[in-house]
Amino acid sequence: MSKTAVKNYAAAITETATPVLREILIKHLKNWHAKIFNYMYEKGLYPAYDLKKLLQNEVNTATKALEMPY
Repeated sequence: MSKTAVKNYAAAITETATPVLREILIKHLKNWHAKIFNYMYEKGLYPAYDLKKLLQNEVNTATKALEMPY
């Protein structure tokens, strides 16, 4: 849900014509992104600085996707 919200904020930033509103949305997006990142990193859900773990997660996700029935 949070990732979807971040995507929606990013889309809203590109769609707004009001500079003040755009700045507010950017500030909110940066704050939200930081909170999500810190939460996931502290809980061990996103090993941002461990390339080996990141790559293994990608391999695991791709393997699961390939094993799904059509």
